[in-house]
Amino acid sequence: MPRPVWNTLAHKRGELLSRDLAPDVHAQRWAQRYDGAVGVLNRWVDHVRDTTYENLPYFDPASAGQGARVLVLLQDPSGEAEEGSGFVSRHNNDPTANNTYVASDRAKLGYDISLHWNVVPWWVANPAKPVRTLEKESVRALPYLEQMLELLDPAPTEVVVLGRPAARAWARIARRGLPGGLRDATVALAPHPSPLVYPRVDAATGRGNSDLIVEAMRLAGQRARGEKVRPAAGGPAGRRRPF
Repeated sequence: MPRPVWNTLAHKRGELLSRDLAPDVHAQRWAQRYDGAVGVLNRWVDHVRDTTYENLPYFDPASAGQGARVLVLLQDPSGEAEEGSGFVSRHNNDPTANNTYVASDRAKLGYDISLHWNVVPWWVANPAKPVRTLEKESVRALPYLEQMLELLDPAPTEVVVLGRPAARAWARIARRGLPGGLRDATVALAPHPSPLVYPRVDAATGRGNSDLIVEAMRLAGQRARGEKVRPAAGGPAGRRRPF
């Protein structure tokens, strides 16, 4: 029985990143994983794989073609990212990737200036691993997040942090001291794009979580491109509380 298509937008545009549903697209990305802006990052992924024995997915070579001006951080990869496509990508075949892609598209945040990653670079709920918690793994993963941020050259001017776990991890790393180029970056916090959170309403603002994610991405993209920004009332600009 064929697997369902969860990321309908990527599928419609011929970008679905799936070994079984779109093998030609996947083979092309796999061949390009050490090319371009993400090549250095993916060599670092190989190093972390070798030293942690975790099956980290790679950065998507289709992203950040013009530099990682906007860093989009979530909590940890999906099972599809780690064991399906092998990439962290908004083109992955899972519901969270679909919501992320739809929000990015609504926000007009181009993949050419954005890079997607996670505060924990391995799949926490991997059934092949001992039972572990996202909170403990985010502490364990903190040095690797710091290493990754050091590799971003030039550093992003915008960081969009999606979800409470990612926000807590970002707060930890900010207290420890961000790399020099990131100290002046604008940081926006927004809800996580999971199917459980994305369609809900934020109690503090009365706005839909999906709209808050879109707003954070839209403003980040506009600032990264040097455009004038106009935050919506009650939007995430300057907002620092975890969702």
